[in-house]
Amino acid sequence: MLILFIILLFLFIITFLKKGTPTLNANWNTLLDNFAYSTQDFYKLLAIELESKGIKEIKIEEKSISIGNALGAKRLYLRVKWKNYTYDCCMAPFGNGTFISWWMFTEKTGMELLLSKIPFVGNYFVRVFFPITYYSMHSASMFRTYAQASVLKVIDDITQNKGIRAFSEAEKKPILNDIFKS
Repeated sequence: MLILFIILLFLFIITFLKKGTPTLNANWNTLLDNFAYSTQDFYKLLAIELESKGIKEIKIEEKSISIGNALGAKRLYLRVKWKNYTYDCCMAPFGNGTFISWWMFTEKTGMELLLSKIPFVGNYFVRVFFPITYYSMHSASMFRTYAQASVLKVIDDITQNKGIRAFSEAEKKPILNDIFKS
């Protein structure tokens, strides 16, 4: 009986401390037809461009992310973290072209994650103690705007004079989700 209790307690603690599922805020993608470029070189240029924006406490790293199951192949992404936002950018060959995409997520952190795990009332406590403010909405928007502008600038820089047409304003716009739903 004691062993069963210990196992159940262990499973409860793991479940309680397990990281939450990130919330997708926005994404964007494009295909540059008949164009090839080094993924690592693109990421280096993008990191330099992002760092030039003066965003304090930004963390940039290359990260291999599984394209399927945990034992399968991985694809290289540039991961940019700022506060509780994660911005994953991908550049990869596709057919005769090069595919570029990014995904921006928000993650609950620290006490917010802990409170959200309380059954029945956790999400209420999160809304009370971590309300969505204009500041948080503006911060998310500005981070996303800088990141998107940086991707577009690097694309423009590497495709300039290579016969790739410029993007229309509609093609530059990300797909936005409800950033602050609970």
